Amino acid sequence: MVRVAKVAYCQCTFARDVQRTLECISLMSEHVDYVFIIADESVSPSQLELISSNFDNVITKRVHFTDDFSTFRNHYLELCEQYGIDWVLVSDPDEIFCQDFAKDLRQIINDLEREGYNIAGINCREQFEDIEWLDDLDLLEKCPTNYRKSGFYKDLLFKMRAGLRYVGRVHETLNIKEGRKVKILPDKYYYVHVKSTLQIWRNAARNMVIAGGGDKVGELNPYWTKLRTLMQKYGIKSWMELEERIKNKDVPSEMANFFIECLDAPYTKWGIETRQTGKFFLYYNREYLTPDVLSKVREVPKEREREGAERFVTKCYFLLLARHPDIAGEEYYTRKLLSGDMSEEDVAVSIAESAEFRERMSGLSIEDIVNRCYNLVLGRNADDSGLQTYGNMLRNGQMTVSQLLRTLFRSDEYAKRGRGSA
Repeated sequence: MVRVAKVAYCQCTFARDVQRTLECISLMSEHVDYVFIIADESVSPSQLELISSNFDNVITKRVHFTDDFSTFRNHYLELCEQYGIDWVLVSDPDEIFCQDFAKDLRQIINDLEREGYNIAGINCREQFEDIEWLDDLDLLEKCPTNYRKSGFYKDLLFKMRAGLRYVGRVHETLNIKEGRKVKILPDKYYYVHVKSTLQIWRNAARNMVIAGGGDKVGELNPYWTKLRTLMQKYGIKSWMELEERIKNKDVPSEMANFFIECLDAPYTKWGIETRQTGKFFLYYNREYLTPDVLSKVREVPKEREREGAERFVTKCYFLLLARHPDIAGEEYYTRKLLSGDMSEEDVAVSIAESAEFRERMSGLSIEDIVNRCYNLVLGRNADDSGLQTYGNMLRNGQMTVSQLLRTLFRSDEYAKRGRGSA
């Protein structure tokens, strides 16, 4: 008799997200054995009761959030161990799975088991909430209300193993050292990431406060060191406490001036998040929005050579591996680009020839792979002629992905666009 896998859906939530958490549970509960919800102390007992009383298979746990997302999420992995869970599906409250994925979850897991995979990457489709105009803060147009497909796939479904835990305070990852085998699921399976411009700024500020930015740069971001010093000086012990004081206009003038200084941060990944931290503060404290400050908000810093190289490497990882670059890989390829040891073409081809590329891209269609190559090199999807010609050549074994990339890098169109402009 074939053993049926025991599956759990897991999520961490805060008081402001409870309604979305209920929507997620409503979609997924009938397709899994257990739902584990870890709630921060901001979630009231009545909200917790609302979550658990509406569904038969929901187990909730209320904990104190300590500005450490790995510790927060590890509470549900501990429950997975306790209940003998085989496969774990996770999402945040603003990540909503499509109906097809929910309906086919058991079959997807069966296929992963049969093919020897232990992680599945699921496509992210971004949906921007049309909830505010920010024309007095930034030169932003109204966000589209329909979702748009991204090149990013998130590892939200994985096989449970003994000792499996998250590591890293933000942008946390699983502590799998060996045996990671990831399958990118077909694009009919996706989740919608619902967000607004203000939410993007808020999350950037949160990342900056906790770890100097989403890449956990810490003291490499000099603004982070100064912010943590100011928080200690004024007795602010956590991100949630700082967020509350920003929203209530209860920030000391010294700290307010610091947030304005954040707008001078450079064009790096941590610098962009630092600038967004300043914008988040200004959204709630518009009395500081003088004409000089507004000009800083709208004036994007110039990109330096290193930042351009990092941006290209990140784009390669997103489009060819469907994930964020790891620190070691990003640094290696960035140094190679800056030293001239490798060209952009060499970097892209190197990644496309990796075993990880072959593993992660095995679930994608030929058409999707062609479009990814075009977007990486030329900044656009393939035209009908290119899609048909190169698609057929890849399908028939007349061309490899590496050869397609080299062809595009050596095209007249790329030469006209110039290095790094795609």
